[in-house]
Amino acid sequence: MTPQRSAMRLAALLALAVAFPDPNSRGDEPPAEAPLSWRAEYGAALEEARAANRLLWVQFTGSWCPNCRRMEQDSFSNPAVVARTRSEFVAVKLHADANEELAMGFNLTGLPASVIVDPSLNVLAVHQGYLGPDDLDGLLGRAAASRAPRHNPEDLADAPRLALELVGPPAPEVLRTMAVSKPLKKEEHAALSGYCPVSLVSDKRLIPGQAEYAVSHEGRIYRFANLVTFNLFRRDPERYVPANDGLCPVEKLENGRNASGDPRFGALYKGRLYLCASKDDRVRFLQEPDRFATVGVEEGGNCPHCLAQGGQAVPGDPRFSLTQGGRRYWFPDEDHRSAFMSLAPSSTIRR
Repeated sequence: MTPQRSAMRLAALLALAVAFPDPNSRGDEPPAEAPLSWRAEYGAALEEARAANRLLWVQFTGSWCPNCRRMEQDSFSNPAVVARTRSEFVAVKLHADANEELAMGFNLTGLPASVIVDPSLNVLAVHQGYLGPDDLDGLLGRAAASRAPRHNPEDLADAPRLALELVGPPAPEVLRTMAVSKPLKKEEHAALSGYCPVSLVSDKRLIPGQAEYAVSHEGRIYRFANLVTFNLFRRDPERYVPANDGLCPVEKLENGRNASGDPRFGALYKGRLYLCASKDDRVRFLQEPDRFATVGVEEGGNCPHCLAQGGQAVPGDPRFSLTQGGRRYWFPDEDHRSAFMSLAPSSTIRR
């Protein structure tokens, strides 16, 4: 058979295949369920879940994890899982090695890991290890059933409101005001009036802490909204505790008195939380944050290591601080802080 005739016969067979489809196929079958629509960025997925008032499904995976691949093949394409996810969840898939801090915040030790949280980051379900289609659907279903009743946005219309200000170079930026989930309530034995410091710094919201998630740090009791915020604080408490021991820096500098700061009048500056005693004090803080932020910090906030080694006044960063002998110091980076710590008795240092 010549090449020309072979080509003509192949074209004819292809035409027949199109004209006469497979007799074993059923034309009335519904189209296959589309696969899950995975988000790839945790922060954006959380905001989407909050906006839609849905649960957030965080799936931790790894390219080297065989059971992660099994779940890809067996479970994520299951029609029941896909349908439930579409109606109740926002799903985000994260590589654990690139999101190690977040994974540790959920206290994870193995892969694959499936974590379900509500929009307020309350953990509803955690499973580490392989889940087949039915087991995964069951995990999602139980998490959805255990969720607290959804609130009408009008329910919070009369609630107290938190207006936390964020300032930092080059220009101050005012954050949007967010509703407080519960009325303010004084708790005598907990710092920040019992509110979660991690939620205040990370989410700019006053979320009441839970008694079962509490830790003592530098003589103060802090309470946390859930296990995630509890673990994040334990890993890096300096990031979340109020600067100046929670005292109002404006009252200290301008009036010479120690006045307790109020979490309703907080300001975030260079990653640190400052509590002012009143709305007027916060306005003053925002006008000159560099002046007030260094209240209670030795050397005017300059790096003590740079001063000692070269006599240079190098501004420190509150994210790299430590307390030695009851005195607070700032450093421009981790290297300078480590160098200073190597010269000081370890028993006198607190980060």
